[in-house]
Amino acid sequence: MKRVDSPSGLSPKEPAPTRQRILEAARVEFAAYGLAGARIDRIARNASASKERLYAYYRHKADLFSAVLELNLIEFASAVEQGAGESLPEFAGALYDHSVAHPEYLRMIDWANLEGQDSINPPLALIEDFHAERVRAVIALQAGGSVDASWDPDHLNALVFGIVSCWIHEPAAALAADRAPDPATVAARRASAVRAVERLIG
Repeated sequence: MKRVDSPSGLSPKEPAPTRQRILEAARVEFAAYGLAGARIDRIARNASASKERLYAYYRHKADLFSAVLELNLIEFASAVEQGAGESLPEFAGALYDHSVAHPEYLRMIDWANLEGQDSINPPLALIEDFHAERVRAVIALQAGGSVDASWDPDHLNALVFGIVSCWIHEPAAALAADRAPDPATVAARRASAVRAVERLIG
């Protein structure tokens, strides 16, 4: 994914240890409480950092939220692209694996949608860049004959993401979010998501 300047000031390089701890603590806090409910003092305490140090990196809570969203997207794109393989079902499988390993990423996106762009200043350039890459990937698969060319690439990408993320948002699963599903359930859900995408494009 192409690198762009960060509106939140997050360095493209590996953050310093204190900054990394702040980002990790903020990720947990924001995933649980959103922007409005998150507490800066709790983030600082869980990061073993002072509030003054935190504010030296991020002047406003919204800046920190945006920085975590940006870091999530960078890590998400790297992890999913590495495991995506050459087909859309394989991409769906990689997407599912990541959503299971890191449910906090999708939770933060949910919070971001609730909070609104004016409040959080999301990293739109990175989001648009990743989206464009996924559209190009679908177009290439259509040109190669493995995906029905009648699909709108934009719509197909949205459907694939929806199929995979349904396990996070499905009511029973959402209510049991604090209890990790057993490995057999995880494998069965993954297989269902991959099979659904196979049928979608078949």
